[in-house]
Order: sequence, then structure tokens, then C-alpha cells
Amino acid sequence: MEPFDQIDTPQTPPQQPKMPLGKAVLINFGIMVAYMLLTSLSMGSGPEAGLGVLAADAFLILAQVGLNMLIGFILVFTQDHKQLGGALMISGIIMGAIGFGSCLAHAAIMEA
Repeated sequence: MEPFDQIDTPQTPPQQPKMPLGKAVLINFGIMVAYMLLTSLSMGSGPEAGLGVLAADAFLILAQVGLNMLIGFILVFTQDHKQLGGALMISGIIMGAIGFGSCLAHAAIMEA
């Protein structure tokens, strides 16, 4: 039984931290566009240019996806950064899917 002279304080449910997935994907996409631009500017023209761009882009995308997965896996098991770790792992999967498709398209554009 509660006394009637107490002021009712509204109960606020605990708020869960927001999932930073959109920000992680946007930053990773910006990094991917930057190094694809740099590889296309640094490669010459000719019949082997498309293959060189393909190899450079594939290596950089693989490194980016690997770092995202590794850092995300480490952050998932820390106390304060579980949401960020999950976002980095999902972002790594998204960058892997988008990155290798755009890598092949980038090589096809360089050959044309």
C-alpha cells in the first residue's frame, strides 16, 4: 500500500543505445569509393590495366572486409561496444557484397 501524499514519478524504461549501422556503412562506403578512385587514377591504360585494377581493388576490399570483421568481432565481446561491433560486422558483410561487384564493374570500365 502506497501513501497518497507521495508524488508519482513516471517510470521511464531504460533506453537501449542506437545501432550505429548506417554510420558504419556510410563511412566504409566512403573509404571504398576513395581507394577505387585512387586505383583508377594510378593505373595506366592498355590491355592489362583492367586486370591490375581488378587485383588492386580485390586486395583492398578484402583488407577492408577483414579489418571490419576482426574489429567487429573484438568489439562484440567488450562490455561497452557491443552495438558498434555488430554494426561493423554487418557493415563488413555489406561491403563484401557491394565491393566485389563494383570491383568487377570497375575493371570492365577500365578495359573499355
